[in-house]
Amino acid sequence: MRKLSSNSPPQITITTERETENQVIIRITDNGMSMSKTVKKQIFDPFYTTKEVGKGMGLGLAISYQIIVEYHRGKLECISTPAKGREFLIKSPL
Repeated sequence: MRKLSSNSPPQITITTERETENQVIIRITDNGMSMSKTVKKQIFDPFYTTKEVGKGMGLGLAISYQIIVEYHRGKLECISTPAKGREFLIKSPL
């Protein structure tokens, strides 16, 4: 991940690579603030949200996790490092 710059505009980067003959990696990174360890532990839980009441249902990452891990037998992880943003790493069999 890149180091954050205080004057950088918000940016999302998506890259793909073939890890092995039968597996692809999709990386989704941003240059936003990192998340706390407490938040990171809960982001894939159904109905967990950091938004105020009535502003989100907290299902997006839980559904993404279910699709990638349960239906496609892949892996979904979040890497969040202070001053470096966040990266979601999807490993999926081809």
